[in-house]
Amino acid sequence: MSKRTQKDFQDISWFDLESWAGSRIVSRGKSYQRSKHVRDLAITESGEIIAWVKGSTTYATKVSLDKDGLSSACTCPYSHACKHAVAVILEYLDCIKNGRNVLNAGKDDERLSLVEGKSEYYENDDDLYDDGSEDNDDIIARQSKASTIPGLDDYLGEKSKEDMLSLMNVIITRRPEIREELDYKVRIERGKPSALVKTVEREIVKASSEPGWRNYWKHTGYTPDYSRVRAGIQKLLDEGHADEVFRLGEKLFSTGITQIEQSHDEGETAQEIADSLTIVFKALGECSLNSVDKMEMAVDFRLRDEYDLCYGLEVFWKQRFIKKDWGSLADRLLSRMGDTKHEKQEDSFSRNYHRDRLTDEIIGALENAGRHNEVLSLCMQEAEKSGSYERLVKKLRKAGLTEEAEEWIYKGIMATCNKWPGIAGMLKKELLDIRRLKKDWLFVAALHADEFLDRPSLSAFEELRKASEKAKVWFPVREAILNFLETGKNPAKNSSDWSLPDTGIEKPDKLHVEKSPRTDVLIEIAIHEKRIDDVLKWFDIHKKRQKYGGGEGLKDDVATAVAGEYPDKAIWIWKELAETQFAITNVAAYSVGAGYLRKAQKILEQNGRVNEWDAYLQGLKETNRRKPRLIEILNALSEKPIIRGIH
Repeated sequence: MSKRTQKDFQDISWFDLESWAGSRIVSRGKSYQRSKHVRDLAITESGEIIAWVKGSTTYATKVSLDKDGLSSACTCPYSHACKHAVAVILEYLDCIKNGRNVLNAGKDDERLSLVEGKSEYYENDDDLYDDGSEDNDDIIARQSKASTIPGLDDYLGEKSKEDMLSLMNVIITRRPEIREELDYKVRIERGKPSALVKTVEREIVKASSEPGWRNYWKHTGYTPDYSRVRAGIQKLLDEGHADEVFRLGEKLFSTGITQIEQSHDEGETAQEIADSLTIVFKALGECSLNSVDKMEMAVDFRLRDEYDLCYGLEVFWKQRFIKKDWGSLADRLLSRMGDTKHEKQEDSFSRNYHRDRLTDEIIGALENAGRHNEVLSLCMQEAEKSGSYERLVKKLRKAGLTEEAEEWIYKGIMATCNKWPGIAGMLKKELLDIRRLKKDWLFVAALHADEFLDRPSLSAFEELRKASEKAKVWFPVREAILNFLETGKNPAKNSSDWSLPDTGIEKPDKLHVEKSPRTDVLIEIAIHEKRIDDVLKWFDIHKKRQKYGGGEGLKDDVATAVAGEYPDKAIWIWKELAETQFAITNVAAYSVGAGYLRKAQKILEQNGRVNEWDAYLQGLKETNRRKPRLIEILNALSEKPIIRGIH
């Protein structure tokens, strides 16, 4: 059993656990642990706990604890801070309490790959999320048993055909929605194609008549039901009426787009429409149009699609088309490009987006037609018209024309840095990649320096450090950029000792410059480099410059960094953060504030100052005696570690 992991977990209290996962989930986790749902507990090399946990199925669960608190990953739908993770923590604490050995997990442990490579299938699936109202494993188990009603199968099995018809007549008389559903099934199964087309048209109008919506907080909403539309067009396609299905698909697509634009959900409405269009796109491949017309229709759908409705077209494009057809498609699309007028107004970027999509389709057609010599010239033409420099640079690099790619990068940055800074940023990344491959570390460091001087941050500092160390110039570069953060003097402009070359990259005309010193970044760097005295130095200056408070995350980071050498300073910061939260008079804020106090409590207890903590906590309770929910949360801070209460 890892001593470090044991030390990390053994001080966890019920307050810590409930602050992390919530009281309902903790309660369920207790039940899982007591019921022996956790098995094969093990510790990874990095000190994480992993186990199998039996629910409606068996889940792989991993839990870790660091300076930022508890975190977990699980293959269950809830994924984070779930009851399975709580059960694993409690099982591990039980092992510590009773002296049971916990095995070490190997690097190739199956559970690690399961939790790290977990499918995104359940993301945003709130119907499966544990909201505290009901246990998901119980729901799944109950649903699996709900396909039959005890005694019903036997009862129906004893009925004659006449009795069943009589029973159905009673049911459909009382339940009009069942009559409607059965009537639709009859029309689909027995109707003539012309009548079925009209029926499906009516169903498209009906399904698209009301926008979808979702309130995830209240678990209410409405999702349009396109199941009848799908049943109808599938029936038509099965009977060989692909042309009719494709014509219906145009109506489905246009009305669906309007409905999606009016809907307020997380894509459920779009999913219903997209699933229906998958059948339409299959019909496109089977309809009577010639190959080029089909290809152009498929491109049309894709160009009009702003909501990812056309993923079903992948089946259509898997068909093999000859080069001649691809060439004809390219010519048709090129003629459209000639009809597209280039706008130079301020909002031309949004219009150029559609032109770019058409260009991408043309490029694909040209390449499939074997007309590669036309691709680069088209890309060059469109780069200057629509700002699509990145596409051109990628094509040039793929063709091995690196020098030409760099020339266009500089040209593109000059053209876009003021109007479209996002494009300029992507071009800089291309230039950075080119110079990395050349191992031109001085220039790579210079590019990172440009980025840091424009937008200072700890991550930009680290990238600059890595490149500068490879170029063997980190010491002077570091001194210069720290001086820049303190004084605002740009070393690339104001110092003859600057160790890096000029990148020659055009800078935006209006570059926002923060007032020096940049205390926030200086603090982050000092924390990163473990220069504790400098952390406090810049933090004191930072506090004096603040006008509106805030910066809780930075303050918390400072307190964590200095707690070892300056415990009183850390305690003072955490107390201030906590009391600010308590003044908000909000239960969620109370919990956040208590989390800060928990950190102060640990430092005081580690330094033998338990009486001081008790006195401070009592004073807080007295000051806030009219806030019963806060008093309840503060009382929880006095709880002993869970391990002391495990039997």
